[in-house]
Amino acid sequence: MRDMQSQCLQHRTESSRAVLVRSAAATAFPQATEAAIALLQQGGNAIDAAVAAAWMLSVCEPSASGLGGQTTLLFYSASGEARIIDGHSYAPAGVSAGTVSEKQQRLGHRACVIPSTPATLAYAQQRYGVLPVAMSLAPAIRVAREGYAITPLQHRQATWFERQMHVSPAIAKLFLLDGAAPPVGHVFRQPELACTLQRLADVGVGDFYSGLVAHAIVADMQRNGGLLNADDLAGFSLPVERAVVEIRYRENRVLSAPEPGGGQNLLFALKVLERLMPNQGDAVGEDSWREAIALASCCTFRERERRDSQRLWEEHGDTIDFLDDVEVERAIKRLTLDKPLPLTNCAEGPGDTTHLTVADADGNIVALTQSIQSVFGAKVANPGLGFVYNNYLCTCPRDPHPNQLRAGCMPQSNAAPTIVLRESAEGAAPVMALGAAGSRRITSSLLQVISQVVDRGKRIDEAIAAPRLHGLLSGKVWIEQPIASERLVARLQRSFKEIVVKPPHSFGMACVQGLQWHSDGTMCAAADPRRDGTGEVLRED
Repeated sequence: MRDMQSQCLQHRTESSRAVLVRSAAATAFPQATEAAIALLQQGGNAIDAAVAAAWMLSVCEPSASGLGGQTTLLFYSASGEARIIDGHSYAPAGVSAGTVSEKQQRLGHRACVIPSTPATLAYAQQRYGVLPVAMSLAPAIRVAREGYAITPLQHRQATWFERQMHVSPAIAKLFLLDGAAPPVGHVFRQPELACTLQRLADVGVGDFYSGLVAHAIVADMQRNGGLLNADDLAGFSLPVERAVVEIRYRENRVLSAPEPGGGQNLLFALKVLERLMPNQGDAVGEDSWREAIALASCCTFRERERRDSQRLWEEHGDTIDFLDDVEVERAIKRLTLDKPLPLTNCAEGPGDTTHLTVADADGNIVALTQSIQSVFGAKVANPGLGFVYNNYLCTCPRDPHPNQLRAGCMPQSNAAPTIVLRESAEGAAPVMALGAAGSRRITSSLLQVISQVVDRGKRIDEAIAAPRLHGLLSGKVWIEQPIASERLVARLQRSFKEIVVKPPHSFGMACVQGLQWHSDGTMCAAADPRRDGTGEVLRED
């Protein structure tokens, strides 16, 4: 069962007893799912398991996340408390429009913010886990040393960026084989990364910020013109614990990550969708529902750009309540009155991130999103430590903006670890926990999965695998080929100036991992077929 991309155990009987499933994990790579399950079986809770999976994804998905990136997670405890452990990072003190060119915001050593992933993972486990940090690191260290088989997707990704990686000998040495993308099935070993992870296990994650690992990062930055220095690393603060943002959607509570995360975008899109589509289920046709999804996702980012514009920011600061019902109604009216806003920062390319979701038998749930921003981040790596640097500065506009490029600026983020709860007289019960990778498509993909489950009665594995569409700020809409019927295309052309058809299960259409709880006490763990993930559940007889 471990090889299944998603795993659902519905209610059934064995020897006249119900089979209950309370522990589960869904991640973007098989070894990460295995690491989470192993920690649960060794007595760890959901935090321990999620952290182990996150370290493993840093090994097995180096194009999407790693020690050089940032991590944010939603922790829903067995007591019913929800909190965000916010690892969003910020720019080094030397960053300014004068020291970082537009090209350097995207590529090279000057593109990165201070890596937060090691600090965030260690903080979460030390505060809320029950096992030592070294135990969560052990599976990742083993796989980094012994290797894993390159997947078809990983081969394609290395091929896409082979030319760019040749510009940096360090990243080419780490991720290319004889100067070319490693073939499918090649056993990929990372001895440098294994040594780095082993040191963090032996002496503590603090070494990344003020020890020998920190010294090696600073030396590499100095050799390559980077701005990240010893003071930036040593002065990096611990992750911040924040309250979740939440709304009611239909009869459910939806909790997600506040700014600088992207949870508010998702919640805004849900509120728009609910107004565009007041009915549920069979009362709404598929084409009408998909048109509403495309309009809601486009509307959300138009309003975010409008809110963050210089005029509104200078007039109102952060006093505008993005989720206020009045603001939502005004936004829906502007859908037909305004022209699409132009993109004001990074183009809407593939983007990359990773997400995992874990639940334990006690009722603790973790939804964790981490990233190095673009595919292979800044396209440069630390050769001695074995990890890729992020390029989060590419999300910071050079014009006046709350995230404007400057010292200490905080990059824009779409990370939206999310949980959906249904309340009853007995209290709140989880319906699903999920998150996604894929830049702005995080919002539209989660919107579609949540609505498929809540509004259309789908199982989460069906909803994640279903074809998607995504409305862009530029007035285009992306749509996966299986649903690109003439009728739906004609309908979308009423609101969008260009329809772009994507292949089935397109990499560019985001990647969702999630768990679903059924009313009979069983669960479903689902990983997105658009990438390499798996879901697994543990049974309790």
